[in-house]
Amino acid sequence: MKSSKRKICQVLALVISGIGASAAMAAGPLVQGGGSSLVAPTIGNLTPTATGEIGLFGTSEATFTYYSVGSGAGQNAFLGNQPTFLSPGLTGTVDFANSDAALSASQVTAYNSSSVGSASGPLIQIPYIVTPITVPLVNGPAVTSTTTPQTTPGQTHSIALNDNDLCGIYSGKIANWNQVINPETTSAYALSAPISVVYRSDGSGTTELLTRHLAAVCTTANTATGVTFVDSLTFTASFPSGVPSNFVAASGSGGVRTSLTTLSSAGTAAVAYLSPDYTNTFLAPSSTVVTPTGALQLAVASLVNATNGLYYAPTYANATTALGSVASPGGSQTAAANPVNWAPVSGPNYKSLANPASGYAVSGTSQIILSQCYASSAVTTAVHDFLNDHYTSASFASIVHGNGFDTVPSSYQTNISNIFLSNANGYNLDIGNTSVCTGTVTGR
Repeated sequence: MKSSKRKICQVLALVISGIGASAAMAAGPLVQGGGSSLVAPTIGNLTPTATGEIGLFGTSEATFTYYSVGSGAGQNAFLGNQPTFLSPGLTGTVDFANSDAALSASQVTAYNSSSVGSASGPLIQIPYIVTPITVPLVNGPAVTSTTTPQTTPGQTHSIALNDNDLCGIYSGKIANWNQVINPETTSAYALSAPISVVYRSDGSGTTELLTRHLAAVCTTANTATGVTFVDSLTFTASFPSGVPSNFVAASGSGGVRTSLTTLSSAGTAAVAYLSPDYTNTFLAPSSTVVTPTGALQLAVASLVNATNGLYYAPTYANATTALGSVASPGGSQTAAANPVNWAPVSGPNYKSLANPASGYAVSGTSQIILSQCYASSAVTTAVHDFLNDHYTSASFASIVHGNGFDTVPSSYQTNISNIFLSNANGYNLDIGNTSVCTGTVTGR
């Protein structure tokens, strides 16, 4: 009898212990966000194992969850506060979104006049990281260069491409490696192999960053007939008659990498576009995508900058060089209050990133989209503290760099801290500002 009681007590102790552990894992409110697959490995998650910034932040203040669904879906989820864009059947609140494509002025205006926007207070859009967009390839030409930069583990140099090559390949004008001109030799690569082009089929900010550059540099001379590149989250928007037969659709960054892996195994030559954290450990030494044992290390091209003629690898340092000396819009309350101004794409005070004068040619920023007001004070605190760690913590910066990205320029970091993470500038734009988040502005 005593033995039975002892066993019952042991079982109860295990159950109570399990409940305690679960409660610890779910400490604080649930904070849900999603969008960009580009930044997904950096932001991380808690399940099945704690990774990235979310794993480092822990659960003492809140339980953060990130859904990697693409920039377009992330924007839609946040703007309409519709969690089903993040995952079918998901309920609750969309507290933030990440998008490599910046929200347009029309999107912000529509949000402000919507019931969600009216109740949530001003929308905040600020750059989260600086990123290059790489050109990965499988079964491509042998690397014979002695001058191009390294882009791939175990290769001292890289295949080089220029804008004519990019416009030709991504439009379908060039469909075989023996048509691609090596910018170093001004002769075609010797390899004769048809090229499959893997593109994003979903609404993708990675696509937007690529097509922004292609729209700026491609002409009728270097582009397939009937194709006019437009700056868009949708790759097929540039192909009114449909994509060529050698193009392969894939959803999400993970889908593109999977397609390249399959084509690599089949011996098929292929080119795609990806953020560095889905390519290899030379560019992203701590990405959870490329570090597992046996993970395919994708070869990546270097690009010629058309303005200065130099070869650049898609490193985070070269992406920041492309960003140039951009001035953060924190100089006045009016400028700071406009979310469109915070995406350093173009405008009177910003350097256009579509075709930079130096640095890696296809570069940009990925943005985080937030609400100034949240209904829960605990969510307000957690969102604020997570962002503060992202922009100021050396440990968080190490995660960003380890995934192949750079932190935003110091002028942005300073103004983000003074304007959105505190009210040091007196603009009343900080998250949870009590003079704004009151009355009918109940918060999301």
